[in-house]
Amino acid sequence: MDACKFRNISNWSVGITTAPRKQPTLCQTIASIKKAGWERLQVFAEPGVEIPEDFNDLIFVQRYERLGAFPNWYLSLTEMVLRDPKAEAYLLCQDDVLFSENTREYLEFKLWPAPEVGVVSIYCPSHYQQKITPEFIREDRGWRSWGALAYIFSNPSARSLLSDSAVLNHRDFGPADGLKHIDAVVGLWCERNQLPYFVHSPSLAQHIGDTSTIYPTASVRGHRKADQFLKKIR
Repeated sequence: MDACKFRNISNWSVGITTAPRKQPTLCQTIASIKKAGWERLQVFAEPGVEIPEDFNDLIFVQRYERLGAFPNWYLSLTEMVLRDPKAEAYLLCQDDVLFSENTREYLEFKLWPAPEVGVVSIYCPSHYQQKITPEFIREDRGWRSWGALAYIFSNPSARSLLSDSAVLNHRDFGPADGLKHIDAVVGLWCERNQLPYFVHSPSLAQHIGDTSTIYPTASVRGHRKADQFLKKIR
């Protein structure tokens, strides 16, 4: 990266949500995100997740009862904002993701793609627009948004999302008892507030693992996998 260019952000808060899997991928995700440039990580674990001793430098938050994907995700983002209230960017990812090398440095120069953003997804599903030259693209799909693997929120957007009554009401009134559909909730929030939903293409994150903690019969194929994934971004 050109040292003469202006670094837009440097203060991050980074979290990983995790739940028990038949074939755990958390260690791969932690190693990959560290290689991508982030060292200070917070892990928000549903009951039954074991953290290897190799990663004793993590901030480890253990849930003592099963919350479900959306409640754990929402609570995790809330804790990140309260723990790091001055962070410029909040990256919250899932436990089955590989990241492009050098992603942090790249993003610190490239964020934000607009003066106001709803969310930036650095994971690009295979059925979204595919670019050869790395860039952010708008994918304003509302409830049909896809892929909450690696979301980045600005400080204002994180606070706005967490305080939105419709987002909170998803737990009470949403489908599947409000336990799923993180991406749909975020996409709809962007749509209602006329905020852009950005996706980076080619993808800077890749979905891994053969099982899903949310949809047990799903596999990492088709829409659930990035068509183009950069192993390293410059």
